[in-house]
Amino acid sequence: MQKRRFYSVALLLLVTLFSTGCAEETVEARVERLHKKMFTIDTHSDFSMWLENPDGDYDVKGGQVSFQQMHDGGLDAAFFAAYQDQGPIDPEFHRFAREYADTLILLLKQYAEQNSELGAIATSIKEMKALKKAGKVSLFLSIENACCLGDSLPLVQYYYDQGVRMIGLTHNGNNAIADAGTTKIKLHEGLSDFGKAAIAEMNRLGIVVDLSHASRDATLQAVQVSKTPIIASHSCVFAVRELSRNLTDEEIVAIAEKGGVVHLALDAWLLRYGPDYSAASLDDFMKHLHYLIDLVGIDHVGVGSDFDGGGGLVDCKDMSEYHNLTKRLVEEGFSDEDIIKIWGGNFLRVFEEVERYAAEQR
Repeated sequence: MQKRRFYSVALLLLVTLFSTGCAEETVEARVERLHKKMFTIDTHSDFSMWLENPDGDYDVKGGQVSFQQMHDGGLDAAFFAAYQDQGPIDPEFHRFAREYADTLILLLKQYAEQNSELGAIATSIKEMKALKKAGKVSLFLSIENACCLGDSLPLVQYYYDQGVRMIGLTHNGNNAIADAGTTKIKLHEGLSDFGKAAIAEMNRLGIVVDLSHASRDATLQAVQVSKTPIIASHSCVFAVRELSRNLTDEEIVAIAEKGGVVHLALDAWLLRYGPDYSAASLDDFMKHLHYLIDLVGIDHVGVGSDFDGGGGLVDCKDMSEYHNLTKRLVEEGFSDEDIIKIWGGNFLRVFEEVERYAAEQR
């Protein structure tokens, strides 16, 4: 009788605890649960240039990206860009750019092989999901600045065969494909004819088209030309930080209406005004995020850090600190569903459409 009374009292106490909120999930526990449940994807990093020349004189931070840091920060997948600086639009430079892109891709593949206990190259959503299930992270190959294509359409197929699944049209200079956003010279008034053909080939093969760094005209034209949704892999909002590299409302709305996603960079220069921009924090990131959501909705936002290429905030310095971003989203009242969309769900929707369209063309 006494035992029965004790169990009844204990049960009543538990019910009281839950009903009064004392047993509610903590922020930390929710963050941990979300990272186990969702697919977290960073759509842009510049790790490859540090691999190629670790002692180079770069005006950006390094050491922000690795498989181990991805594990520590709860990041499932990242696009590792083969970055191309822009040079003259001529056969000699195009040959050099292609050789350099090949070198960076080879180095990234070697890195994955040397760290195979932690992660591997992925070329599809299916492979990424299998790697997560196995407790490993995914390295997706991308190209930042399609100057390595020169004006040769077969090279799109070549890079697809190398495992590349995203191509950024430009960097800080016009190329044979499109005009860049950071130059006043309008070589093509947006996209060239070759650029339009290259996008069609990317669509056919299953390569995500990336508009970060492209000019306003090139961005709007690419959205119209592409048969699949388009993304900006690492950009911020012009209305919050007036910078030629950032996207205007017109560009953001066009990308969203096509079903695409704008991935916000954790890049202080893109996020914040003033001489103290290096003190940028998640506060600045959230201003851009809320603006985007108010403009086009939760289904069109994501994360593209630009780590090892200019990214890094005082409270999210590298990939190992990505839990801080998730914690901030929780604290600001985002639902689980919304956080899952921001962290990778929206990009997966785009990638699935890209893969589906390509499969239909075969």
